[in-house]
This record gives sequence, C-alpha cells and structure tokens, in this order.
Amino acid sequence: MSTPSSPPRRLGLSRSGEGSNGRGTHHRFPYAVGDRIAGDLTVIGHLAAGRVGHLYQVWSARDWCAYTCKILAEERRERRSDVAALRRESMILRRLQHPALVRSFGEGEHEGLPFLLMEYLAGPSLFELLLRAPRSQLPISDAIRAAIHLGAALNHLHRRGFLHLDLKPANLLLRDGIPVLVDFDTARPIGAGVRPRSRLGTPPYMAPEHAARRALSPATDVYGLGALLYELLTGRWAFEDHYQVERDPDDKLAQYPQLAGLLPEPPSRFRAGISLTLDAAILTCLAPDPDSRFPGMHQLLLALMAELGEPVSLWPAGVQAERRSEPRD
Repeated sequence: MSTPSSPPRRLGLSRSGEGSNGRGTHHRFPYAVGDRIAGDLTVIGHLAAGRVGHLYQVWSARDWCAYTCKILAEERRERRSDVAALRRESMILRRLQHPALVRSFGEGEHEGLPFLLMEYLAGPSLFELLLRAPRSQLPISDAIRAAIHLGAALNHLHRRGFLHLDLKPANLLLRDGIPVLVDFDTARPIGAGVRPRSRLGTPPYMAPEHAARRALSPATDVYGLGALLYELLTGRWAFEDHYQVERDPDDKLAQYPQLAGLLPEPPSRFRAGISLTLDAAILTCLAPDPDSRFPGMHQLLLALMAELGEPVSLWPAGVQAERRSEPRD
C-alpha cells in the first residue's frame, strides 16, 4: 500500500462524506433520522454524501421495506447539469436488469428536489474488504470472481447503450456475496466520438482517454475493470509509485500518470501466484491505446474464466439445469 508521504488512499476512493453507518467520516446530512421524504419515506439511516446529492436508508410505509434514497442536495438545486445528472441516472437504472447492477424502484420529488429509490445494499463494499484484508489483497480466485461478476454486469450495461466510467472498489457493494455495481451519475451513452464533459471519475481507475477528455468507448470501462482487478490482487493502484513522486501541482501527470502512455508493472511483481496469462490479461486491459485492449467485456470474460479451475455461477444458487431429450417419432 502507499507510504505515509503519499496521497491518502481514502482520498476520492470511497464515497465522500460517508455517514453514520460506520463506513467513514461524519457528514452533516440535511435530513435527520425520523424525517419524512415525500410523505411515504422515513429516514432510518445516513449512507453517503455523493457528488450531487445525499444517500439515505429509508423505510417505505407503502412497500414495507427499506430502500436507498438518493436526493439532490439543496445547494445543487439551481445547477441544471446536476439535476440532469440525477434524472439521467434514474433513466439509465430503469433500463437495466442484471443481478450485479443495483436495482431501481422508482423516482419522485420532495420539496422541489428530485430523488430516486434503489435497493438497499448493506454491503460491505469491496473497498471495505480491501481495508480489512491482509496486505489489502483479496484471495486470487475471489478477485477473479469479483471481476467476472462485474464484467458480466458491464457487458449488460454496454449492450443497453451506456458506459459506467467510475469503476472503483467503493462502488461495488456485496449482496449475498456477489458484488453489485452502484453509482451511475457519471454514466454516459455509448456513441461514436462521445467525449466526457469533464474528468468526473476517480483518477487511479480512469483510462487515459477519459483523463484526457478524448472519445470514449466500451474499452474505457475495460481499462477501469483492469485497474480495479489490479488493486484487488496486489493491494496497489496500477501506477501507485507515480502517485508518490513529488510533482508540480499543475502537472497533469501528478493526477493522471496513465497519460504518460506507459504500461504498469505486471501484477505478479507484487504477489506470488498470479499466472503469466492473468498478468497478460490485466495488462491488455490497461493498454494506453484503447484499440490494443480487449474490444469489449465478452472477450475479457473469456480470458478471466480461463484462469479458474472451476466454473463461476452467474445464476442463482439452487437452479437446476435440465437437458431434455429430443422427441422421437
């Protein structure tokens, strides 16, 4: 992991201002436990303060269950881009249906502030697992399985026409042991020549074209998944040593060393037991040129599946596969 002189590893890597559920530092939330949102929803916990709003655990008197409610921050009310980001996130979630993607349960408005309802995921996040794990490393097979579930979710997202663009351990919460991808406020449609309006995302996991605000593609998320898997395996960012070097604050390489066009060190340098083929797959994900990466999640998934000695179940436990014989004349 990084040395004391390097940037704090929590900086920008967990959802900022996380609240009273023990996931991070205290943050002042506009609504207290017991307050009502839109009449039907009662605040029962504070979860996180995001880029454009606050996340609460709420109890629905109508549905008799807990949800996560993401509501626009009051100070963002007049910022059209932030209002649009929350509404876009709601629109994207409505179009998705995958077990490794957070589920949407509707949207609404409270005192003029838009909000969306999602399933409540108690976690922990992969970020929390890394903090607790020896040397901040997951077992190799568990890291690969997590990447396979995430890759399957991203394949679904891409087929629905969107990129996520903010893959990081804090954005993956466990549900029954399966990592579930959350936080879609940076997501954008896939399209020829689509460029990010800003560098919204998290620097250690951003592809060079994202950091440079060039055209994006599914290969951009391939890079993000490769960077995340690198950390799950090694406990390090792909360019960790570069972040520790003192640089001019105005130097873009201080924030985005991946812009130097270099490949990181192979993961096997920092951990025994990582195969040369897994090294090659991860470094293919992290190629500076998008055209040199896996073109999509399908090809990456095949490479990761080949690293395991046993199949990964991507369907619910207990489902029985049945082969019916062909009818005979």
